[in-house]
Parts: sequence; structure tokens; C-alpha cells
Amino acid sequence: MESMASFLKDLRYGARSLRRSPGFTLATVLALALGIGANTTLFSVVSALLLRPLPLPQAEQVVAVWGQDAEHGTADMRLARMDVDALRQKMTSLTGLAAYTTLAPTLTGPDMEPERVEAAAVGEDFFTVMGVPPLLGRGLSAEEQVPDGPRAVVLSHGLWARRFGGDPGVLERTLEMDGLPYQVVGVMPQGFDFPREGTPDTLALWAPLYAKDSVRQNWDNRGAHMLKALGRLAPGVSIARAQDELGRLIDAVAREHGDTSGRAGVGVDSLQLRMSADTRRPALMLLGAVGLLLLIACVNVAQLLLARALARQQEFAIRTALGAGRGALVRQLLAEGSLLALAGGALGLLLGVWGVGGLNALLPEDVLRVQVVEVDGRALAYTAGLSIAVALLCGLAPLGTAANVNLGGLIQSTRGTSASRGALRWRSVLVSTQVALALILLAGAGLLVRSSQRLAEVDPGYRPEGVSMMPVALPNARYPMEEATRFQTRLLERVRALPGVDAASWMIPGVVSGSAVSISLDLPGKPFPPGKQPDTSYRAVSDGIFSTLGIPLRQGRDFTPDDSAEAPAVVVVNETFARRYFPGEDAIGKSIAIGYGEMAPRTIVGVVGDMRSYSLDEAAKPEVYAPLPQTPWRQATLVVRSRLPPSQVAAAVKPELRQLDSQLTIPTPITLARSLEQSVAGRSFQRVLLLTFAVTALALASLGLYGLMAYSVTQRRRELGIRLALGAMPGDVVRLVMHQALRLCATGLAVGLVLAFVLSRLLEGLLYGVSASDPLTFGAVALLLLGVMTLASWLPARRASRVSPGVAMSPE
Repeated sequence: MESMASFLKDLRYGARSLRRSPGFTLATVLALALGIGANTTLFSVVSALLLRPLPLPQAEQVVAVWGQDAEHGTADMRLARMDVDALRQKMTSLTGLAAYTTLAPTLTGPDMEPERVEAAAVGEDFFTVMGVPPLLGRGLSAEEQVPDGPRAVVLSHGLWARRFGGDPGVLERTLEMDGLPYQVVGVMPQGFDFPREGTPDTLALWAPLYAKDSVRQNWDNRGAHMLKALGRLAPGVSIARAQDELGRLIDAVAREHGDTSGRAGVGVDSLQLRMSADTRRPALMLLGAVGLLLLIACVNVAQLLLARALARQQEFAIRTALGAGRGALVRQLLAEGSLLALAGGALGLLLGVWGVGGLNALLPEDVLRVQVVEVDGRALAYTAGLSIAVALLCGLAPLGTAANVNLGGLIQSTRGTSASRGALRWRSVLVSTQVALALILLAGAGLLVRSSQRLAEVDPGYRPEGVSMMPVALPNARYPMEEATRFQTRLLERVRALPGVDAASWMIPGVVSGSAVSISLDLPGKPFPPGKQPDTSYRAVSDGIFSTLGIPLRQGRDFTPDDSAEAPAVVVVNETFARRYFPGEDAIGKSIAIGYGEMAPRTIVGVVGDMRSYSLDEAAKPEVYAPLPQTPWRQATLVVRSRLPPSQVAAAVKPELRQLDSQLTIPTPITLARSLEQSVAGRSFQRVLLLTFAVTALALASLGLYGLMAYSVTQRRRELGIRLALGAMPGDVVRLVMHQALRLCATGLAVGLVLAFVLSRLLEGLLYGVSASDPLTFGAVALLLLGVMTLASWLPARRASRVSPGVAMSPE
């Protein structure tokens, strides 16, 4: 109790002492708040990505399952439906395995506007694997998972409330989806929206796998790898054991069906880790960056505390003379450090909350695959831990100065004493440390900026300006393939005739917004070795697509309306395809075969330029384009080039669509330029954040050097006055002071360059077109830092050159 009372007394005394130095207190608290706030924000991101459990019962047991090409190391292949069923029948390491894929059906009904929604087509084990029981009714049964079985659907809580008014009797009703009636058999609880693809959207419903046209059409095709899968580990089973068993099973299934290439494989990993795979590394990198920023802020604070301790040496000497022991001085300094850390931590927490709010508002789509970032209990504990660590730092930083006081301090000035020289040495070390840490952040930011510049120079292979993309899905119940083709032709004619429309075409799938379809490839006359038959990217398009997108025709011809279903089968390939499979030859007139299972031969009639169809930072891949009438699809993307704003384009297209079919609708158009931006939004966001941290670090480091040199000039005023009185020129004094400062900078730059060179390897996977050890970037940031440090030291040096020689004659 007595020690607590003493500490409270020290806290009160410390509060009064800090109140008497408002400038010092404000500068210290703001520096700490800046570092702690940035760390709180970024830790909240990492917590949401990696630490916060998924909202599922025993979420650690839920795993993602995907196909692998064991020979070529391909680690993200989808699975065929029949393979998933084969695994389900034989596995013991998982209690459930459910295939799934995305779905975008159109809901219709009496007196209701058609509505296109986001949904999922899932296998029968899906709700068992998720472990979340429906709020009403049940999940999908085995009988409802076959194409000829009863049609059933499970609603999300949002769709149930919005479309059915939350009616408990919804289980007795039907929902018309893509022109077919589906019995509502269940309603899921609010907030359940698995599986989430990319940026999390609220799913409207869950339907059987066969509701996806492409899955239904390839129901018994082992070559149609279209599905992802989720599983739940059996009790006591590890992920490694599950992967080993599923790998052996899938290999046995492949051999059973004549595939002896040994390529089949299965990957298994935690669902949470799988969902955050693309963003985990950048998030940890940014957390490390703000950790460096906090360290720089703490070094800055340590300098302020040392300067304040020097100014208080006479106070410490007086207290020692009056009987205060060193323990009392230590308690006093810890009390003041605790107050500073508490204030900095509280303000930092507030800044962190604001930062998280801004992050949620400004976060580009698909950068972080979490629904919301929030300052949760883990973030609060992290902030509290930082504040405690900073409190110890704030208390211990000036301890050496306080411990070295002597009674002589009562009668002599502290200026020029060994204590101040020792403190100056420590402050010099701290400044060099700040320069080194700032250079590390600047180098990382510089590499990302250079990477972004290189990315901006990449030619996507098409002209995105003025291009809008609008998916149009035709229900298979009302549109046989021949009728779907006729409908698409009629709508395309209407859209091309609209005022302001320069060109329009169909494409499956869209550019950037969706990856091309992977399809098996064979080259007649050039047989591939057994088990070496490759896949290639495939797109079905209408005539005019290349001029609509601005893709240059290199050889041969474009598709024409004469390339109908009855005409000879033809394809157009890109330059990468022609170079890879027909090196040194003319690809025009060559025959290739593509397809699932049964390979259809086609003749190459054109070669077009490469298109960065996935993302700007992904190299062009071999692609094959086929005429849409010869490879019909019910779900296609309408690509329109127009001088009008996208909203006006959609407003003009919608009536034409409704005139042809009043039960169809189109979603909000996606501009190709916007899709292109989103494909590299993650890189841009990381660059902006790291650049912000680096600029802040540069400011803190320059302020630290300025403070050190200003203090040094104050300490050396008499010496400098003597030099000037003995004939030294002001320029000599400036050079003297700046030499001292730049020597510190040179030390910091040397250490920082070595550390930055080592740590830059962590950025290798985030860079494009630039090496992690790019000499131009390292040289530029070193020169920038040196320039800023030179300016920060020149100002005190200039003031030193104006010291009056009379100072040399003044008493201490």
C-alpha cells in the first residue's frame, strides 16, 4: 500500500512536471500516438485476416480442397464433380466434402421486377461441412442434388427478409429462378454468406450443383474441372494426413479411369489461410513497416527525453541532496513515462479507430478478403502491450542521465559536462538509427513506386477506354442452345444500332473480371507425350470482338457472321499461342483440337495480339478464341464500346433486352478501365500505405536530426563564439556543424542500405518489372534522405554561424 501511495504521488508530481513543459509533452504524445495508431490500424487488418476465427463452429476444422498437377506443380486446379463424389465415398480423414461454384441467377415472379443475384451452387455436404444449421427448414438433400431430382433452394436471411418479408411460411412457397420453379426448403441465419469469392458479397441463396449450366452439361465429364471444394476434418486428423489420404485416393481414381500419367493430386489447407492467401504477405509486410515507424517514433521520443533529462540535471541533483535515493528518481521517471505512454496510447487508439474507419471506407475491392476490419479485443490488447513497452522505454531512456547526477550540479552548469557529452553520443546513435530505419522504409516504398511505374507502362493489349461489360444470363429452361444463339444475335443487332454505340460484341467470360475457361488442347500431327497434354485458355466470342476491344489483328482474318454453327469450325489464336505451339511457322491454316473429353478439330484463321486478360501484372497466356455460334453459351458478357457514360449505356441497353424478354435484366455495367484498375488495386494500396509510412519516417528522422543539431549548437555556443572571435569565418562554422551532422547521416545511410538490401527480399513477390535490389531505387532514396538530412542540419548550422563572439566572454 505504501509503495502504491508513493507511486501515485510520483504520478501527480509527474503530471505537474509535464504540464510545465507543454511543448515537450505535446511533441512526445503526438509522436507516440502516430506510431501506436498506425500499428493499431494495421494490426486490426492482420487480426481480421489471420487471427479472427471464421464465424463457423470449430472453424479450425474446415479446410479448402483443390486439385493439383503433381508433375507441373500447378497448385490451384479445380475439381471435376465425379472426382469429388469418388473422394466422398472412400475418404476417412474428412467427415464431409462439398463441391461448390458461384452462380448468378435471375429471380422472377408475378408483379416483381427481374433481379439478378449473387448465389452459390453447392453439393449435399455443404451445410454439414459449414456446421451452421438453417434458421428455418433444412439444407439440400441427396435427392435434390441430381439433375432429374426435385428442384430446391435455401435462402439467405437477407433475401428472405427482402423478397418474402420474413414470412415464416416461406417453406411452403416456390421461387422462380432462371425461369424454373424451386421449392424453398430452408433459410440460413443472418450473416452466413459462405462461400465467399473475392470481395465478400451477401449471397442471396444456395442451389444444387446442377443449377449451374456448365456443371449440368458436364455432369459425367471427368475432364471438366469446374468446382472448388470444402471439407471438415475428422476428429484428431491433421491437414497433412488428410492431404496424404486424398492424394492417394485421387491418384487411384485417375488410374482406375485410365490416366496413368501420375499428374493427379489434391491440395488441402485451412479455409481461413486459403481465403487470406493473397493478402497475408502484404498485410504482414505493412505491419512490419508500421513497426519500424513506431520504432522511429520511439527513438525520436528517446531523444526528447534525453534532452529533457539534461535540462533537469540540477533538479535531480537538488532532489538527491535533499535525500532522494536513486530508486526514487527511477520511480519518478517511470511515472512520467507511464503518463506519456498512457496519453500516447489513448490518442493512438483513437487514431487507430479512425484509421480503421477510413480503411473500411477507402479499401479497394478485393484487397482484403474480410467483410469488415475493426478494432477488436486482440487489437486492444496489442495496443495496451505497445503502450506498456513504450512506458518502460520512456522511463528508462533518461535513466543514465538521472543516475549520474552529483551534488556538484548544484553549483556548476551542466553545459559541457561529461554527462552532456555522453548524452550527445547517445543522441547521435539514436539519430543514426532513425536515418537507417527511415531508409529501409523509403527503399521499400521506392521499390513499390518503381514497380507501379513499370506496371503503368504495360500495354494491356486492348483499349479499355469507353468499354462497358454487362453479363446477360439466359435460363436454360426457356432457351435451348439454338434459341440462345438467335436471342444473342438479335440483341447484338439492336445494341449496335443504338445512338452513341461504336461497337458491340459478345465474350465468354469478360475481360479481367473473369478468367478464361481452361480447356484441353491437342495438336494433330504433333502428338504430346503421354500425360503431357496441356490445357489452354479458351474464350467464345462473337464477330467484331477484336475491333470492339481494340485488339490488333496480326495475321489472317477476324470472325464474321458467316462463321455459323453450320460453317467449318475455326478459331483465332493469340501471338503467345502461335509462338509456343508453332515456333518459326505460319499458324494460319494449322489445325488444333480443343474440348472436354471428345476433342473437336478446328482450323486457325487468324492470329491476334496478346491480351493481359487476367491482370496487368500477369503475363499473357496462350489463348484460343472460337465463334460463339459454333460454341454456344447461355451466359455471356455483352461488351460495348461507346462515347456515352456507362450508366447511359446500360439505360439504353435495358429496354432493348426487356423488349426481347421481359423476364431478363442486366446488372450494373462494369467498365473495362475500372476492372483494369481493380486488377492492380492491391499493389496500389500497398504502395500508398508504405509511401505514407516512409514519408512520416523521413519527417521524424529529419526532426530528430534537427533537434540534435539545434541542441548541440546550444551546448557549443561558447566554443563557436571563441572560434569566431579568433577569426573563423561563418562558413567555417557552418561546415563544422554540418560535418558532424552528415557524419551521423553517413553512418545511418551505410547501415540502412545494408539492412534495406537484406529486407527488400521480402518484397520480391510484390514487385513487377523491378529487382528487389534495384540500384537506381536504392541510390535515389539514399540521395533523397541525404538531401533532407542536409537541410535539417543546415538550419541549426546557419544559426550557429550567427553566434556573437561576445558569447565567448560571457560567464557560464
